[in-house]
Amino acid sequence: MKYLFFDFDGTIADTQTGTIEALQHMAEDQGLKDLGTDTYKKFIGPALGESLAKFYPDLSPSRYHTAMTSYDEYYKNNSLYHLTLYPQIADVLAALKFDGYQLYISSAKTESLIKKLIPYLKLDQYFDGLFGASEDQVTRSSKADILKYALESVGASADESVIVGDRATDILGGIANHVHTLGITYGFGSYAELRDAGAESILEDPTEIPSEIRTF
Repeated sequence: MKYLFFDFDGTIADTQTGTIEALQHMAEDQGLKDLGTDTYKKFIGPALGESLAKFYPDLSPSRYHTAMTSYDEYYKNNSLYHLTLYPQIADVLAALKFDGYQLYISSAKTESLIKKLIPYLKLDQYFDGLFGASEDQVTRSSKADILKYALESVGASADESVIVGDRATDILGGIANHVHTLGITYGFGSYAELRDAGAESILEDPTEIPSEIRTF
């Protein structure tokens, strides 16, 4: 393996607080039912449009843009930095970098936000590239499209690449791009979700990532 693509939310950082704040604001602002913390946690990882369709089935698709804008504006201006780095992640990234891997972020967050958050968390020294959703979250929003864009941007071959993530969308995006898939359960996805999505390997402890990568 040579190229490692990390999801961000639920893999690098716990973004639950800021995300739920923004979703609650969106619901109030748009006159939608507050679905509660447990449901809003399930929004973390997939593209927002996908979650709106799944959890607000009665919401007209014509209203998605307005709802997403409401969420985005609040998140960027009020909740962006309400997150915490998962314990030991910095050490894991340092070890992988030392071992000669090329590390990248492949996130459903818009790319401009990822380029703010990685330096904020003092992780920019570890990553060779930061890739996210397009700013309109339409042109490039699914994890499959974002990973494809990242792979093509760095010239990575699929058979030498691994995606590391905590949700089914990460695994399915990896499968769609024919890369190896490593699921982690310390984030927001369950073992069953990752298994059912087809993850090649699933870990609970982030410190096991370097040794597991070597088995691919």
